[in-house]
Amino acid sequence: MANPFRPTFGASPHYWAGRRIILDDFAEALSSGPGAAARTLVITGSRGIGKTVLLNEIEDIAATRGWIVLRASARGDIVTELVDSVVPAKIRELDPPTTRRVTGVGITGLGTVTTSLTGPDERNLPRPTLDSRLRDLLTLVPGTGVLVTVDEIQDADRDALSRLAATYQNLIRDDLDISLAMAGLTHGVETLLNLPGTTFMRRAHRYDLGPLTGEDAADVLSTSSQDSGLPFDAAGLTSAVRLAAGYPYLVQLVGSLAWNAARRAGADSISVQQVDSIRSEAVATMGTQVHHPSLKGVPVVQREYLEAMASLASLASLASRAGDGTDGPVATAAIAERLGKTQRSASDPRAKLIDRDLITPAGWGKVAFTLPYLGDWLRGGGTVRRIS
Repeated sequence: MANPFRPTFGASPHYWAGRRIILDDFAEALSSGPGAAARTLVITGSRGIGKTVLLNEIEDIAATRGWIVLRASARGDIVTELVDSVVPAKIRELDPPTTRRVTGVGITGLGTVTTSLTGPDERNLPRPTLDSRLRDLLTLVPGTGVLVTVDEIQDADRDALSRLAATYQNLIRDDLDISLAMAGLTHGVETLLNLPGTTFMRRAHRYDLGPLTGEDAADVLSTSSQDSGLPFDAAGLTSAVRLAAGYPYLVQLVGSLAWNAARRAGADSISVQQVDSIRSEAVATMGTQVHHPSLKGVPVVQREYLEAMASLASLASLASRAGDGTDGPVATAAIAERLGKTQRSASDPRAKLIDRDLITPAGWGKVAFTLPYLGDWLRGGGTVRRIS
């Protein structure tokens, strides 16, 4: 038997649930013709919340309808990558050059004729732009269209993003079948969309992903494990759903670790004992893969705020914790007191941490951690797990 879970960032799980409304909106937009609002999507959320997997699903919907899918990386210049490599490669795939010209004739025996591939002399053509490249591609797919997807958009070059938005708007104005779906961390996307030149993108359909419902998490865990021949029993499933806290990456991680534990034990189902046995490993892995990257670049004063909050959360909710990755709300006044500051002086790091999507308001005068088990990780020292 092969482990049916895939706790790897960017890898689509074998079985997927939740986010149905987003996929339905996009599918309907493709059928509605040029200019449909949901053909322009901006998907935001914290690390591991399922943004890349959702982009994969959107790409699949477009591809099954005959649309061309173009992936661009936000790590470099989006426009240059599309103009110089991504779009030309797709054009060559759809319309390979076949024109040949005679280059020589030989009169030996039966005679020979040699030819070479040729085409327009590109030295005499205008330099291609993103607009011209996409229009050339669209002429090759009449009746369908082109979807451009960009992941990790918070890393995009600001000027390149503005040029992409301008080109996209021009194509829409000409009623061409074009769609754009982008995903990124909430804080970074908010910063980008407030820049000049991205006004058009602010009118896109915006989806901020939150945790999966308990029903969706249970559906993923139970269906995936059942299909593998090593199912969760009722108590094990309840425990796994609670441990995963609705976080898609954790759903896959908890499922994978518990499945391996049950297989090593020679069990015929995944019980609560297996789920309990992998809790520490799941939380530690979450720290390495999610919490540590999320806190990179966080200034000292904000880190101190988080640590004070984690300490107070542990004291406040020790007796009531349900083991679901949530510490419970913490009073901002208590955090300020722990830091030796006034509430006014502590409000700046609080606001910046909310912008970074690390904490969230949780009622009047209270905040809570956004990422599950972030409090646990900070109380454990907030360092990457080392293997000795």
